[in-house]
Amino acid sequence: MASSQDGLQLDEISILGNILLDPTGDSFLVASQRVTPEDFTDTRNQAIFRACLSLNRKGINPDFATVEEELKNAKEFDEIGGEEYLNAVVEKAVTQGSIENYLASVKDKAVFNRYINELNDIIKEAKSTPISDISEFIGSRTDKILEISQQRRITAAKSLSDVSDALVARLVKQTKDFKEKNIPLSGMTGVRTGYEELDNLTKGWHPGDMVVVGARPSVGKTAFALNLLYQVARQHKPVVFFSLEMSAEQIALRLLNLTSGLTSERINEFDYQEQSTKDNLVIDTHGDSDAAADAIKLQHGLNELTSLPFYIDDNPGSKMMDIATKCKQLQNTILQKEKQNIALIAIDYIGLITSPSKANAGSRQQEVSDISRQIKQMARTLSVPVIALTQLSRDSEKRPDHRPQMSDIRDSGSIEQDADMIFMLYRSDYYENQKNYGPGESQEEAQEQNSNSPISQVSVSLMKNRNGATGALTFMFDKEHCSFNILDDQHEEQ
Repeated sequence: MASSQDGLQLDEISILGNILLDPTGDSFLVASQRVTPEDFTDTRNQAIFRACLSLNRKGINPDFATVEEELKNAKEFDEIGGEEYLNAVVEKAVTQGSIENYLASVKDKAVFNRYINELNDIIKEAKSTPISDISEFIGSRTDKILEISQQRRITAAKSLSDVSDALVARLVKQTKDFKEKNIPLSGMTGVRTGYEELDNLTKGWHPGDMVVVGARPSVGKTAFALNLLYQVARQHKPVVFFSLEMSAEQIALRLLNLTSGLTSERINEFDYQEQSTKDNLVIDTHGDSDAAADAIKLQHGLNELTSLPFYIDDNPGSKMMDIATKCKQLQNTILQKEKQNIALIAIDYIGLITSPSKANAGSRQQEVSDISRQIKQMARTLSVPVIALTQLSRDSEKRPDHRPQMSDIRDSGSIEQDADMIFMLYRSDYYENQKNYGPGESQEEAQEQNSNSPISQVSVSLMKNRNGATGALTFMFDKEHCSFNILDDQHEEQ
């Protein structure tokens, strides 16, 4: 069920927003067959839906202007909050995805409220009114409860014949979309990753998929995720990065390393003048030709960075419910602004998502299980692939080769179950120095020292792929420039 925000029932206003923004009238026709004004809990929404029904009976398609006029004629316009509330309905509504989801949520809540109200009425009547025939009283009230319970939504099983019709329709639409977008019919069914060899394994990022990227600390999982998002954003497809550990400015600097080809140290060395803007960096190079050349690279990199449809949320301590709500609102904003959907979401990382309450205090495993389930649910509801980063336990340290396994995922086996794809990152140089660390130096300190080398080879293993092959690819990780590039074009299918 959608939650209330700013006094608004998001599922209810999403229904109304879909109706008001749909010039075809199809959204209203679907809604009118599923819900009644009484199913809405907010009286303002009841009035708006009644106005839509009234307009339809007159043969008029309900939209913002016609509904406003109908509410004024019914003397209800000021009562709902006037134009301010109607604007809020359109602006806050989630118009991406099927209206059926919001209709189902509203109907479920309406049936639940009727059920609770009926139970309260039965209790009140039983306590305040003498009952001469207990059997008759229970029988009649049971009939009312049964009548309400029959209104609840039950999903019927589907025959393979019905499913096949839907499957063929999806394949036909997919082919049509590919041709309209000049996408070759090569078996790619998702958003291209930007790495051809990775596409061969994954067939792209698919809507509704939960993709897990696991690694030990300092191996490079954040940089890897940023590269994955960057490759999609370069295709002019919107991406969102939830950074629970680093600020938006820190993330932007890493991306600027990538787009400019300059290190953070080099970027911080420049003599920036006060009149500098993102569109025009004013740098005093003091007559140094190398600095002047690098300044040009920096401006070009910044120009590319600002042109990317790349969104960052750096709110620490976020709850999964907050992340899901922000994604819904951002998806609606992007759809209206850029006329396309979010293509990829990444969360860095699962271990930093806070529990909504302390009810499960002492049971972090249960908390993580709930968070994992919510991530998967968000991916399916928004029809967007979601990459969730996770840290691995120390179990890999105990194995001779140190290569990570899916069982190393911290806190919960549910992540392994919920994920559609699981990638594991491994760097051999992360462990090379541990054999030679001296007295007084810990294994972690030796690893940290060795991990500071500017270039590393990273093995990226696709260890679970619900809908395809598994395998491993070798990337070259340039830490100073935050870039991941395929080292070779070979992978071993497993």
